[in-house]
Amino acid sequence: MAIDNRRLLRAAFLLFVLAQTALTNAERRFCYYDHITFYDVYAYTVSDSLAPVPEGIYRLNNSRFTTVLPATDLDQMGDTLRLEVTISALCDNYDRIGSVDLVLMSRDSLTYNDCVHLNANGSTYSGRLGDTDPSIQRIEIGRFITPFMDKNKGVDVPYSWDISFLSPLFHDKQLRDTMNLWLEFHLEGVPYAANTQIAGCSGRNDVFAGTLEIVTSDSRSDFLPQHQLTLPLAYERYLNSYSKGHSDEEGTTVAHYQVHLDEPMNDAMFLMINSNHGANSGGEEYNRRLHYVWVNEWMALVYRPGRSSCEPFRMYNTQSNGIYGNSAMTEEAWQSFSNWCPGDVIDNRIIHLGALPAGDYDFRLLVPDAVFNDNQGYFPFSLTFFGVREGGIDGLDVLSNGSEPSTQISWDGDNLHIKGGLEHVAEWTLLNAAGQRIAVQPGEVSEIKMFHHPTSVYILLLLMDDGTTEAHKFFKQ
Repeated sequence: MAIDNRRLLRAAFLLFVLAQTALTNAERRFCYYDHITFYDVYAYTVSDSLAPVPEGIYRLNNSRFTTVLPATDLDQMGDTLRLEVTISALCDNYDRIGSVDLVLMSRDSLTYNDCVHLNANGSTYSGRLGDTDPSIQRIEIGRFITPFMDKNKGVDVPYSWDISFLSPLFHDKQLRDTMNLWLEFHLEGVPYAANTQIAGCSGRNDVFAGTLEIVTSDSRSDFLPQHQLTLPLAYERYLNSYSKGHSDEEGTTVAHYQVHLDEPMNDAMFLMINSNHGANSGGEEYNRRLHYVWVNEWMALVYRPGRSSCEPFRMYNTQSNGIYGNSAMTEEAWQSFSNWCPGDVIDNRIIHLGALPAGDYDFRLLVPDAVFNDNQGYFPFSLTFFGVREGGIDGLDVLSNGSEPSTQISWDGDNLHIKGGLEHVAEWTLLNAAGQRIAVQPGEVSEIKMFHHPTSVYILLLLMDDGTTEAHKFFKQ
């Protein structure tokens, strides 16, 4: 039987193409921390001689490590990027806050440390992040909450974020020629309860172990020159209405930042991370507040924090606790008090701005209903501006919410009429041009009398029963 060499060559070529395609599309994983151990956040920093860390990793304090992202790794990362973290319990059995941060530092800096605090006797301890050195540009790119865990029950807790918006920064060769990109892993743990409640934890101060990876599923061979702009504006700022300097408007809860662009951006976004804390009676952890984000005169985002249910994370809460109780709860029950779920991520909220001309841009986050009962609680708030001068920012078509409103409004000169989907309206709010609430009521609404309001621009905000919001802007003459 004669062999057709041309057919064999075509078959071999096809197999080669398929193999190359599979190789190109295969996920590549870059592991930067592999079961790294965190210690008591309030204790003296553990020495490297007692608890060695792998080469290339630096312990800034008991709750924070850092390492440089190698150029060889960045060269292999594509436009699709995913951040993955896995946490396992050691001797902390409570819900704690952690984060992954990107730090931009001059390549002349071999390392850095702005995380050391002093006791009265001059000794150092970990504590929370202190006053940041102005040369350090820190960007929070992922925040998470640990579950209540018993280390003896052996559960690993996974967290994941789409961080494709970092691709222009990772591939900016001009920036990388002058700056190093450091990747920080941060988790605040305390062992005191576990020392008495968890078998095997007596006298120990190791609290969690964590693994951190960046995953990419495509490649990128080209490097852009200086065509991106990254502006870190806030890192875990403790917003509240009762401490001087913790809000930009006295007696309220407001974060206000301005960005000046010397030249236009082809695509731009804000990355905002914010969570609500305060476990005291009536505390902000247990009250879902409306959050309003304005960019100039545009209401860019309205949301209530919290999941529809925390039941998907019950499996990770292996230590009994007062949040989950002994049996499953309804969605209605969870939504009545839960701002976040132990064992879940805190969302990266993307405010997609699109193309922007040169000029000034004003960002405001307002939480007008925040109470901070007994002057307790805080909202750790982080904000970063990203822009590209050419092309676009990856992943925003997935992260942005482009859904069409289900309701329609009309105006007869005196009254505002609302039609369609009214049975799904849980609450409505009327805002003036400054973003101040001038009316709010629960339940559906079909007509709002406007004769007693002055000529101005107004926004009707509808909170739907599924937790989504709709905003309608109109002008009253």
